[in-house]
Amino acid sequence: MKVSYERRLPSLKTAVIRFVYAYSVQLGLFLVLTLAALYIFSAHGTPSYADFPRSSREFMTAAKAGRRLAELRGLLTADPSNMRLLAESGRLKYQLGPDFYVEAIADLERARALGLAEVSSFYYLGSMYQAVGLYDFAVQEYRKLLNNNPEDSEVRMLLAKLCYVFGDFPGAVREYEALLAKRGSDAVLLENLALARWKNNQDYAPLLLKLRALDAQGQFLADYTQGRIAYELKDYAAAAGYLKKAAAGSAAGGFSDRAALLWLAGDAAYRNKEIDPAYGYLLELNRFNPAHEEGKLLLAKLEKARKAAEKKNAAAAGNKGAPSK
Repeated sequence: MKVSYERRLPSLKTAVIRFVYAYSVQLGLFLVLTLAALYIFSAHGTPSYADFPRSSREFMTAAKAGRRLAELRGLLTADPSNMRLLAESGRLKYQLGPDFYVEAIADLERARALGLAEVSSFYYLGSMYQAVGLYDFAVQEYRKLLNNNPEDSEVRMLLAKLCYVFGDFPGAVREYEALLAKRGSDAVLLENLALARWKNNQDYAPLLLKLRALDAQGQFLADYTQGRIAYELKDYAAAAGYLKKAAAGSAAGGFSDRAALLWLAGDAAYRNKEIDPAYGYLLELNRFNPAHEEGKLLLAKLEKARKAAEKKNAAAAGNKGAPSK
């Protein structure tokens, strides 16, 4: 779901909030009934809840989805309380992307209020609530899914990240630890758990030692993590050292968030009065991501200072070489 929807967020959020609260009583009653039904359902054996489409390569084409939605509109006109038709309509609108999210949420919530209990709806609604910025609702949906399928690592990772972003650090630690228990020595999980433990005032040093013992990627992530922590603590000397090592590491080139690495390395070096290294990181950042506003501003400031220094040095050299009177 990487389609841009930022400009639509205020209207999307307003529409979704109005819809959710319009059905608050019905949804509250439905939640009690649904949890009871799902408990009974799970007690008698359940299929794998991973077996529903989640990515664009699993979805039907937009043209085919549009034709089916046209059919569904006619069917729902004749039978507006058909929960299965509503659920299908909501799923198809989810697949069509952010422009259809408000309608998709309305269809899926209406289907649930009518009694449909499909675990896949927890995933779709969680994804859409997260996309439109209703993170509390997204967390609720992800937790419902995990109550039914604790082995769903994708959703547990989404939940862990939301907990971290919104300051529920105990929750983030709990979810990352659950993931790590299943995956063993996963470098990215060790990094995320180290940051969550730091935010939760827990000892994170053993995790960084595990990272460093893995491989080049682990060593890179350990340096990057310690650099980030030092930067947030305003220990710019330590941050500059760790981030310099991370940026020079063999694993840095393929890092998915290279822009963040370059910005932190450049800003930490600048704040530590290491002007030439800072200039180098910011030049690379500008080539890598010309739209990075903070990077552009600091780079312009350094370029102005460098030109002034060059002009001053040239003037001093000229004065030194001029014959004395």
